[in-house]
Amino acid sequence: MEPALHTEYVTYPSAMGEVRGYLARPEGSDRRPALIVIHEWTGLIPYVEDVCRRLAREGYLALAPDLYSGDPVRAEMEVDDLEAATEVGHAPTVEEGLQRVPPERRDAVLRAHLWRRARKEDKYIPFLQGTLSYLQARPDVVPGAIGSIGFCMGGRLSATLATTGAELAAAAIFYGPNPPLGDVPNIRCPVQGHYGSDDEFVTAKVPLLADAMKAAGKDFTYYVYDGAPHAFHNDTRPAYHPEAARLSWTRVLEFLGRHVKREVAQAR
Repeated sequence: MEPALHTEYVTYPSAMGEVRGYLARPEGSDRRPALIVIHEWTGLIPYVEDVCRRLAREGYLALAPDLYSGDPVRAEMEVDDLEAATEVGHAPTVEEGLQRVPPERRDAVLRAHLWRRARKEDKYIPFLQGTLSYLQARPDVVPGAIGSIGFCMGGRLSATLATTGAELAAAAIFYGPNPPLGDVPNIRCPVQGHYGSDDEFVTAKVPLLADAMKAAGKDFTYYVYDGAPHAFHNDTRPAYHPEAARLSWTRVLEFLGRHVKREVAQAR
């Protein structure tokens, strides 16, 4: 029988302003391990909220911060238009990409494309640092038992947060580009990565991260899934690869259990 879950939207401060996030946890007042769930570039979409609920069923308090908190333009956009903007960005020219979009949607997709290109990332790490501080202060979280897991852009940010020296028990990457390699020596936790063999742009550069982690004496394990494209874990997208998604999820749960849940046992 699955545990009953409590879900809510919460707000909390950061150095760059208020952050809104989606929180899921098992019912009850027990102190729990926690995970920061970091979204793809499309934002705090239903898939990310579902990932939080999956993790809550595993016993975690899972919090997905909206890295676009306070951005009124993103708030007005539809997820389908954002996804279409990804394809426009991959086309030889914007004009060619828009030709593949139904005429009635082209203005909205172009707006999403231009927003994506113009967005600034200066708030992302402060928002994530604020999220970590918020979790550390919650009475239902064991402060030393907090990890991070991110997807695509969020995968890079999961690792980047670790490179700031953040007090994380573990960090997991799903097909995220490498963090700043020069900051790898600041990492204080084990890191695990999951990548698709058909995601050449991202996966081809992972050995550079592995080399940097090894040179700095850091714990890094990664897996490459044959035939899996970018975003293979997102079951709402055509790129979803069921076999890779299942295996990577099994592996990441074992990894998080070994490093994040262990801190709960040690704290008791």
